[in-house]
Amino acid sequence: MISKWVGKRMVMGIVVLFIVSFLSFFIMQAAPGDPAAAFYGGNAQTLTAAEKERITRAYALDRPVAQQYIAWLGETVKGNLGTSSKEGRPVSEIIMERLPNTLLLFSVTMFFIIIGSIWLGTVAGMREGSIWDKGLSTFSIATSSIPAFWLGILFIYFFAVSLGILPSSGSGDVEGNGGVIDKISHLIMPASVLIVTHVGIYARFLQESIKIENSQYYVKVARANGVTESSIRKGVVRNASIPYLNYIAMTIPSFFGGSIIVESLFAWSGIGQLTVKAVTTKDFPLLMGSIMVTGILVVITLFIVDLIMYAMDPKMRKGGAR
Repeated sequence: MISKWVGKRMVMGIVVLFIVSFLSFFIMQAAPGDPAAAFYGGNAQTLTAAEKERITRAYALDRPVAQQYIAWLGETVKGNLGTSSKEGRPVSEIIMERLPNTLLLFSVTMFFIIIGSIWLGTVAGMREGSIWDKGLSTFSIATSSIPAFWLGILFIYFFAVSLGILPSSGSGDVEGNGGVIDKISHLIMPASVLIVTHVGIYARFLQESIKIENSQYYVKVARANGVTESSIRKGVVRNASIPYLNYIAMTIPSFFGGSIIVESLFAWSGIGQLTVKAVTTKDFPLLMGSIMVTGILVVITLFIVDLIMYAMDPKMRKGGAR
């Protein structure tokens, strides 16, 4: 049963990646301007006709768009993401240099968001009408309304400029001489911005899910039959966690989108910052590679969340939809 479920999820993930690659490739191809000249940015006007023709042939830009996409997809499936038009290095090599920083930022941020939102949501949800309940509602509205870039600027001004206790940008010593402490000091502000702007809304969702479960008939029957509050609380939180996990899965793509802004603001050397750089320099091979790797990370994260839900939800194990 589980093998069949895993197979379906893998097929869905492949379909999602195919759609992402298709849309991204054709949208970029539809962008105005000469693709050959775009490779040289500000120096494009100095290219001769012969140089433009050489670039066009080297990157197969003289073929129809459909053929370009099929050729690109074939190489990508083989693990060849092409060569950066700006750096002249393999795209996979450039991305692998940035991938650890993105994974570090994502894993640390999600860990604290999940731990914090579960604690806040459970405490507030089980105490309906209390100061915890009202306070979390206010906190979630306030924090989710703050733009990440604006909060990041405030953090930089307060902690880096005014107090001088944290570095304003970067992801650590470029030669790795700073050690773990240096890496953590650079991580604190970008991770904190993502945590503050997400933990409240996640906690609010769990809070409301717990309230709904608490109002269910089975909870009233359990209390009437003398079941202990601790046992009822465990059952309520477990059942409320299923829609909570589903909500996390739904927001993972937007979370990665928000991390691009944060990585760029704090010059955190991750795939998000690399994507912005590829856009500004019109490095199409690097941009497509960054998009595909980000898509793979999203699909893997969604699979992990679905796997946890599969273990918790009997309906999914019986073939039902989540």
